[in-house]
Amino acid sequence: MRRRAWLRGALALAAAGSLAPRAAPAQTAAAETRRQLRFRLTLANPHAKELGPQALWLYLPARETGTQRLLDVAVTTAHELRTDALGHSVLELKFAQFAPLAQKTVDIAADVVLRDAPRESPLPDRGAWLASERFIETDEPRIRALARELRRPGEWETAKAVYDWTARNIADAGYVADDRGALQALIERKGDCTEYAYLAAALARACGIPARMVGGYVTDRNSAPRPEEYHNWAEVHIDGAWRLLDAQKRNWKVPAAQYVAFRFYRAESINPLGSAHRFRVEGDLDVKL
Repeated sequence: MRRRAWLRGALALAAAGSLAPRAAPAQTAAAETRRQLRFRLTLANPHAKELGPQALWLYLPARETGTQRLLDVAVTTAHELRTDALGHSVLELKFAQFAPLAQKTVDIAADVVLRDAPRESPLPDRGAWLASERFIETDEPRIRALARELRRPGEWETAKAVYDWTARNIADAGYVADDRGALQALIERKGDCTEYAYLAAALARACGIPARMVGGYVTDRNSAPRPEEYHNWAEVHIDGAWRLLDAQKRNWKVPAAQYVAFRFYRAESINPLGSAHRFRVEGDLDVKL
């Protein structure tokens, strides 16, 4: 399945202008930073005939997590902003018709507040983040065997062992168009950020630590991220909060205010985007720079 495409669309985003072992981090007041991320979409009818109803769904920064809160979204066309059960922010654009060969530019600005340390985020369904699922093959014997080697007396030490092993033993293959999953990353010992995240999440789950893959952007300033800057990383749930584990970028407990979450991976469909990583088009529109 193509990671960065759905149907005929091609998303374009452009400028619109050591943890202590076996112990939780010190409970100090977290610093907060405000960021703005800007995106521009150009929607085009490639046909010399009018198109009927067209729709586009796009992930924006998650509404609220332990490290971020969505403050405001400005969009230069009529839209709906929805939230699903996982807290995703899903932007919906719909057009009753689109004139022959017409183009429309849509600018989006999303303001978020980011914290450099996570708040507590209780898990109502802990088992959902321990189970095996597509691309996070927790129950696969080779993954479970490695997890047994990495398991330590406490969750912090175990998560750090997962991070260290993944960072040291998986080679960065550059961008890979298709999802390959944790098992393939383990077999081939290579992958892009998605495979690092899948494997780290699978190993953590196999060790009994809830884990997930997150997609979004890493930025230390207001920015207009480019499509190629989209990034996936893992998070582990320890001592009541989701903690960063980014083996591909070699970030273990860096300031969380650099990471802006857009999507939390689940194999099952929970919103109109289905299995799309970032956006989905329903119809014949091209979505490009």
